[in-house]
Amino acid sequence: MNRKAYIKDKGLAVMVLLVIWIFVLLFGKAFRVPAPFLALVLFLVTSGTLLVIVREYVRRRRFYSDFLEKLVQLEDKYLITEMLTEPEFLEGKLLVDALYDIDKSMKEAINDLEASVMEFKEYLELWVHEIKVPLSGLLLMNYNHNTDSDSQRMQLLKMQQYVEQILFYARGDASQKDYLLKKCRLEAVVNKVLIAHKELLIGSRMQIRKKELDREIITDAKWLEFILGQIVNNSEKYRKGTKGELMFDSYEEQEKIVLVVEDRGIGIASSDLDRVFEKSFTGKNGRRTAQSTGMGLYICQKLCRKLGHEIWIESEEGSYTRVYLAFGKNAYYEKVM
Repeated sequence: MNRKAYIKDKGLAVMVLLVIWIFVLLFGKAFRVPAPFLALVLFLVTSGTLLVIVREYVRRRRFYSDFLEKLVQLEDKYLITEMLTEPEFLEGKLLVDALYDIDKSMKEAINDLEASVMEFKEYLELWVHEIKVPLSGLLLMNYNHNTDSDSQRMQLLKMQQYVEQILFYARGDASQKDYLLKKCRLEAVVNKVLIAHKELLIGSRMQIRKKELDREIITDAKWLEFILGQIVNNSEKYRKGTKGELMFDSYEEQEKIVLVVEDRGIGIASSDLDRVFEKSFTGKNGRRTAQSTGMGLYICQKLCRKLGHEIWIESEEGSYTRVYLAFGKNAYYEKVM
């Protein structure tokens, strides 16, 4: 701790002391106070002030010297709070408390980041395993000189879906705003999704029904197309029998517009319904197929939260599954336009 800097910092106290000196001298002269008494008063005032200044300097110097010495020795500077002793003065205590809070906040942020990285690593390993299946299928077709274009197209579509899935998974974790909310026609988004998945739907003989879709919603069309694509994939994957049925409907409430996507597939077990949005959860029916990764609905929910939408599911095993997507239409969404 620099002595000159400390004295300069105490300049106000020195000025107050000088003012007291002048006041005492003028007071003594005006009331003819004996010189020895004035000298004694000035000595006591000066000694008391200097004693306080020196005492505070010693305490602060001891603490800050120890602080800087330990800080230099530490390789991981953020551990400094664990090395400090409790200071004797108020400002030091406030500093230590502030450093402790900063250190705690930083550690929590690092833990969250590490958890996010580990989560992405786990998903990446799962994704690589899944994309190897259609890739191996294509390599095998090529090795056997198989020219079945429909089979090749289906494998390529699966690869495209997996690539889109990891792309939107990464976007969902991105801290920056990677989406644009604007008005769009609900029916136009649904039609675009159906066209993108027509090969899959035709191959699975899925019957499509639409009604009450002529509504305007506020969303990011590209993100919504991905979300609906995941729902369509699940409907095809868990269809009942050799063909399925997929219905799109919507209704309007006071504060939101709700899209309902319903299929007549194998449904979801009631014991699994509360966990369908959990990461990597496949459930009872999901374990019956090797194609289930348990990531689709997890990513859908994450993206919906980013967009400010709601998503929930109703289902009856062996009968149907309904996925609800709610789009807000209140003042908040009008402001982003």
